[in-house]
Amino acid sequence: MKKNFTTVMVRLLCFWMVAVLGSSCQSEFDKVAPLVINDTTFNNPKARKVLVLVVDGLRGVALKEVGPPNMTSLLKKSTYSYYSVSDEGYDEATTWADLFTGVSKAKHEVTSATLGNNKLNLYPVVFQRIKETNANIRIATFSYSSAFTDNFTSSASVDSRGTYNSDTEIQNAVLKELADDNAGVVVGMYKSVNIAGSTNAYESSNQQYKNAILQFDTYVGQAMDALKNRKNYSKENWMVIITSSRGGAAASVVNDNTIFSNPKANTFTIFYNDKYQSKLIDKPFTGNVYDGNFVRFYSSTGVASEAALQSGAIRAELRFDDALKSSSVNPLNFGINGDFTIEMKVRKNKNTIGTFAKENIGTYTFQWPSFFGRKITRLNNTGGTGWCLSIEKLTWRFSLARGATPAGTNEIGVNADDKKVIIADGNWHALAVVIRTEGTKRFVSLYTDGIFNTKAEIPETLWPLIDTYNAPYTIGYIPDENKDPFDGNVSDIRIWRKALSDETIKQFSCDTYVSSSHPDYSYLASYWPCRDGAGGRFKNEILTENGNYDFKVLKGGTPLVKGPELGNSTVWEKSNYIVCPISLPDISATVPGSDDITAQILSWLSIPIKENWNLDGKVFLNN
Repeated sequence: MKKNFTTVMVRLLCFWMVAVLGSSCQSEFDKVAPLVINDTTFNNPKARKVLVLVVDGLRGVALKEVGPPNMTSLLKKSTYSYYSVSDEGYDEATTWADLFTGVSKAKHEVTSATLGNNKLNLYPVVFQRIKETNANIRIATFSYSSAFTDNFTSSASVDSRGTYNSDTEIQNAVLKELADDNAGVVVGMYKSVNIAGSTNAYESSNQQYKNAILQFDTYVGQAMDALKNRKNYSKENWMVIITSSRGGAAASVVNDNTIFSNPKANTFTIFYNDKYQSKLIDKPFTGNVYDGNFVRFYSSTGVASEAALQSGAIRAELRFDDALKSSSVNPLNFGINGDFTIEMKVRKNKNTIGTFAKENIGTYTFQWPSFFGRKITRLNNTGGTGWCLSIEKLTWRFSLARGATPAGTNEIGVNADDKKVIIADGNWHALAVVIRTEGTKRFVSLYTDGIFNTKAEIPETLWPLIDTYNAPYTIGYIPDENKDPFDGNVSDIRIWRKALSDETIKQFSCDTYVSSSHPDYSYLASYWPCRDGAGGRFKNEILTENGNYDFKVLKGGTPLVKGPELGNSTVWEKSNYIVCPISLPDISATVPGSDDITAQILSWLSIPIKENWNLDGKVFLNN
């Protein structure tokens, strides 16, 4: 009840500010928990009624692309979204339960068409809740599925119900019900769009699918005409809800590794009332697309045989000739006191090897492969002099080692904060390592997607090891990796002869190209975009002379050159993943979901939603 009181007080405060101060309050109630408020936006004494039209298999994005006339015309007086979402399990019975119970499958436990072991007794359908509150409201449902009619309706909760073989029959039943003066809640469920999609393609470019969408739109137009031709329409106040129960498989989707890149879960939702204003609920920003052709750094052999792993690993090396190895004129030698910054973009594929632990297979967890560094061997004991960046389960790590035993007294390892930096997706992430001198001490700081993570002091005895002259710069596998091999992409590598500031990293690290307008561009020592798209080299765009500072792409220790092998998709692969994805606790909650429909119906009918119903759905207002 405290929540109700707070809501009322905030609304009263907003009213006072508008009336007295002439200012406005930005509404915090555009989407509210159903417990808080019923949708009494207009306090209209007219009889409130609801029409619900549900279509299977209509992707919201496809609807937007087709732009059918009748539904498009409704948007002028609707709260609507082309990016609403359904359950990702793609089971029709689950989506029915979500739509008409107002809770997700975690509660109602409807996970298959058999509806076995469900909890609909604890989370009854909306029709039952309506009847328990007001038995005089006439409810009618018309569906193509006997499973829906038999399990989600009953003679006690629904006054008129039917199962039909075709959408045409369903439409006729809906129109007949809308001609009944006593109609209160009318539900029509259609299947032809889904049939067209599953038979052909769920793409707006497919003519059969497009035709099915336009036919459903015709049904919507007919239903709206029937509604407005009702004898007592002027005395009624109708909420029209049009939504899809689920989407369908489609190739034309940018993968941002959120539910919004799952076309099967992409639905649309329209909440229409003739007093509403047009209000779009758009897809939340999830990050910018980083596209191009990238090398896949990986090994298909695991570590059962170290020699086999090394010979089969796709990696890249930058080796200096003897004249450049230890030269002070080599800008990639930093010196014992030099400040510098290393930035790059890294993307992981799912672990397919699981050498360390089989439960890692099919996840983004790796233990503990390097993906960039300057070391002869990965291990930090004898021979492992130098530094590298590695994956540490779901976070990442910078380590600097003397290459002597015992390792613990001769190395420093700094993990990004594994409670805050969790890279559990296949998106691109911007990583940065800054070595900075502060007084007489030297520190290393780590950043992920522009955000500072952690900082640690580097023991003075390890300072000289940053320049390991005999070791190449390496992307991907470093010899003697004894756990899961890295599998993913590395690109946009930038090395600066300066410790970049927190502000600069935050502003520019997620950019996918270094512009000459960058405030520290004069300190850029080397830059490899690493998306050349072909060939066996990553060209250095700063140090271009004679290719001395280019990375060579290798398979094991053998350079790859132009030809069939480099043309193979296992080496170069096209990517259009998101870079620096936006992290939200529950990003799908920003748009309508299937479980919001019940709350919307109850709210419109002014039926108080009790706290002990434990509904998951929210109410979307239009004010």
